[in-house]
Amino acid sequence: MTERSTSAPGTLSRGLAIIEYVAAHGEVSMQQLADGLDLSRSATYRIVGQLREHGFVTERADGTGVRLGVAAVRVGLQALAQTDLFAIAPPQLRRLVHDTAETAFLAVMDNDEMVYVLQEIGTQAVKMSSKLGSRAPIHCTGLGKAYLSALAEPERREIVSRLELIHYTPTTLTTPQALLAEVERSRLRGFAIDDSEREPDVRCLAAPVVGHDRKPVAALSVGGPAARIRAHETSIAGLVRNAARELSRQLGAPDLQEEAR
Repeated sequence: MTERSTSAPGTLSRGLAIIEYVAAHGEVSMQQLADGLDLSRSATYRIVGQLREHGFVTERADGTGVRLGVAAVRVGLQALAQTDLFAIAPPQLRRLVHDTAETAFLAVMDNDEMVYVLQEIGTQAVKMSSKLGSRAPIHCTGLGKAYLSALAEPERREIVSRLELIHYTPTTLTTPQALLAEVERSRLRGFAIDDSEREPDVRCLAAPVVGHDRKPVAALSVGGPAARIRAHETSIAGLVRNAARELSRQLGAPDLQEEAR
């Protein structure tokens, strides 16, 4: 972003950019702000001063650091309170169905089980036991493993330690060690796989949806016949990851990809 104008719209744009930069990077110095947003030091000090007057940023007493102020936090929390997962998720599920022709699901965790709360049926849908309102074990579903992958490791291990790892098919993971290893692989690649672990010849790809605190609030998936999903696995996995990332963004989650750059 370049310092193109001293008009009110330009000042507003730069003020919002400063708020977003501080939100993404935490406490930063004036020099970091100026360098990161390609602003002059004088413009940076002037706009930060205006934001400070309105409570959107605050500074250390010695002036060495800028961080978000109470007003920014209050506005953010109010926006999150008005964001309803069940209102924003259906368009993402419909887009997944349009792009894959398979069935898409959204599930939340309840009492160590995944509960299917939203569903969009694809044009190539096949009969699956996963139905709206039904429950499924965490250990043998892509949704469950995706949800676990977004948890901190201690919490992940605690949940896995109390699960009853029932054997459903030859590919079901039935030991804590195997399940934790697969969840970690899911975390690293950005999506989880149900490799016919609950129903023979059904394969699902899933990704976690996280909130502003980076904790999982749900998981979404696309499922269908194993051979058909495998044939398009790379593209479907990308679509699922993108849909989960967009839902997470709308819920106030930081862009973890951007942070990693």
